[in-house]
Amino acid sequence: MKMIIFLYGEDSFRSLRKLKEIRGKYFNSDKSGSGLSCFDFSEKARTGDVISVFGTGNLLASKRLVIVKNIISAGLADEQKKMAEYVKKNTNILSDLDLVAIFWEGESLKKNNSLFKLLLSKEAIRKQEFGKLEGARLAAWALKRIKEFDEKASISKAALEKLTAYVGSDTNILDKEISKLINYCEGKMINDKDVELLVKAKIDGNIFSAIDVLGANDKRSAMKLLHDNMEKGDDPFYIFSMIVYQFRNMIRIADLKERGMGSEYEISRVTKMHPFVIRKTLTQTRIFTFDRLKKIYNKLARFDRAVKTGKMDMKLALDRFVAEL
Repeated sequence: MKMIIFLYGEDSFRSLRKLKEIRGKYFNSDKSGSGLSCFDFSEKARTGDVISVFGTGNLLASKRLVIVKNIISAGLADEQKKMAEYVKKNTNILSDLDLVAIFWEGESLKKNNSLFKLLLSKEAIRKQEFGKLEGARLAAWALKRIKEFDEKASISKAALEKLTAYVGSDTNILDKEISKLINYCEGKMINDKDVELLVKAKIDGNIFSAIDVLGANDKRSAMKLLHDNMEKGDDPFYIFSMIVYQFRNMIRIADLKERGMGSEYEISRVTKMHPFVIRKTLTQTRIFTFDRLKKIYNKLARFDRAVKTGKMDMKLALDRFVAEL
């Protein structure tokens, strides 16, 4: 096993799970944890203290695990420089069989950062990037987590598609929603109705419905749907942001259609949208012309400015938006 490990990427939930897994293996050999040292540069850790532990043995534990968090994202430039110089000069830490050092970063990093480039360039360092999961990779991860929670649990294809569309690529939230669904279903297959009932959608199904009835010029039904959401407790600003989000999706897809790109696969490859959202949006672009979508989006921008400058209440803005379409 290589003695320096670099875990990084914006999906901090998955990278922290990996870190926890490594710690668990370490505690199998050191029950007391006396050889464990943790330094978090978001909490003002110092490179000198890390280097001191690197260079000093532990009388109580033959194996040492040193965890260094956020030195690139939160550490001062001088602290990073000291660490880079130490790693360059002291190649013995790469072959020290009694030391495992983990550098952990829970966000995207600037590629021109010198310490980042150094940790990536060293062949003896084991690296693992945890980028945001999308599409088939996100669905595969969700299926794996379902089996890790309960190997007897199952989910329908439609429910899995809706779940990943509702939650998006935030694996922390997705993990919580999976746990909730498994507990609710108690051994029964999770279906799409369970997802609709329990999971807070990144884009609410009622927003799709409201836009559908707006396209049919049924303003009364659209108004009712939006007010039903507010009565359920949804923040008017959240509802407005979801309407903006969906009309933005429609403009992007309508523009691609104008340029001859009509297949769901092609649109997914370019936009990185979830297939569920693409199918819904493609249906809605048949109701609204491209020119009308641009006018609606400009209207939303005007209402947004009016609310932000204090000229209009958000509830009134939503009502006015529906009334003026």
